[in-house]
Amino acid sequence: MAEPVRAEQARLKAAQPHRVGRPKETVVTGFLIFDDSVHTRPKGQAMGGLGRHYSATEKKDVSGHCLFSGLYVLLDQRCPLEPRMYCQKRVCEAEGVPFQSKIDMAVEEITGFEPVPGTHTHVLIDSWYHCRRVRRAATERGWDVSGALKSHRVLRLIQEDGSRQWLKLSAYAATLTPDDWVEVSWPSAKGGQKLYAHLVPTWVRKLGPTLMLITCHDPEEPLKSVRYWGSTVMELTAQALVDILAVRWEVETYFEYGKDLLGSDQYQVMTRQAILRFWTLTACLFCFLEAQRAAAHEVTLTCGDVRRRLQQEHQRNLLQWLAEALQEGRSVDQICSQLAIEPGKVQG
Repeated sequence: MAEPVRAEQARLKAAQPHRVGRPKETVVTGFLIFDDSVHTRPKGQAMGGLGRHYSATEKKDVSGHCLFSGLYVLLDQRCPLEPRMYCQKRVCEAEGVPFQSKIDMAVEEITGFEPVPGTHTHVLIDSWYHCRRVRRAATERGWDVSGALKSHRVLRLIQEDGSRQWLKLSAYAATLTPDDWVEVSWPSAKGGQKLYAHLVPTWVRKLGPTLMLITCHDPEEPLKSVRYWGSTVMELTAQALVDILAVRWEVETYFEYGKDLLGSDQYQVMTRQAILRFWTLTACLFCFLEAQRAAAHEVTLTCGDVRRRLQQEHQRNLLQWLAEALQEGRSVDQICSQLAIEPGKVQG
C-alpha cells in the first residue's frame, strides 16, 4: 500500500487551494477496527476453548467459540487482523492456558500494530471496547479513537455560573428539544440514510475529553431510536464524525462474509490450535479476494462477486482443458489420471 498512499498524498496536495504561506500537511487515514464474533457450537462439547457467549444474532447466550479479530481499512482496501480466540477465565483455567480479556487483546493489538508508513491511524470500536485502557493505548501512539458509548456513561456539563453538572447520557438526551438536532446522512451502499444528530464537546467520566455525538431517527421522539457515540477528535462536524463512524460497519461485513461466504463457522476440528488455523485460512482467503477486488478497479464489486467470477473462470478453464484433451486423442482413463480421479469412480 506504500505506492497508493504516496499517490493519494500527491492528489491531496494538488487539490489544495493556492494560498500564501506553507501548505497544510496532507493526511491519509487508515482505520483500525476491532470486534468479536460468536461461532455457535451447540453439539461441540469436546471442542477446545468452548464456552458460553452472548450472540447478538440469537439475542441470548449460546455455546460456541468467540473469534476476536478486526480489519485495517486504508484507501477502500481491507486487510483482516490475525484471528484470536477469546475464552472465559474458567475455560482457560480448565485448559491450562493464560487468560486474556477482550480489552487485553484490543490493547495488545493497538500496541503491536504497525500501520502503513505515511498514514495516520484512527481506531474504531463499539461500546464494549470503548474504555480508558483502549483510549490510552491509542493516544500514546498519537492515534484517534471513535466509537459507540453506552447510555449509562456520564458526561460533564458546565453551567453559565461555572458550576459543573454530571448527567448520564440517557438523561442528557431526554433534555434535548427538536431544535437541538441537525440532519445528517449515514453513508451506505444504497445512497445514505437520513438521521438527526446532536453534537457537544464535553468530558466523559473515565474517558476524558470527548466529542459527544447523539443520533436518532425522529427528533420529535428521539429516545425511541437514540444512540450515543464519542471521539477524541474534538474539531469534527456532526457529518464528518458520522462519516468516520460508518467505516466501522466494514468489520460487521467482514464477519458476515467470513460465515456466509467463506465458511468460518463450518469447522469440525477439535483443538483450539486447529480452530485458529482454520480461521487463519479463511482470513487469508479474504485477503486474496480483497486483492482481486482491488485489482478489478470496480467500485461496486464485492468479495462475493469476485468469488463467483473466479469460480466461473476456473470452471470455463476446466471445460476448455477437457475439450483440448479430447481433441488431442487422450482417453477418459488418461484424463482421470491427470485429474487424480480413479477411473472406476467416474459418475455420469
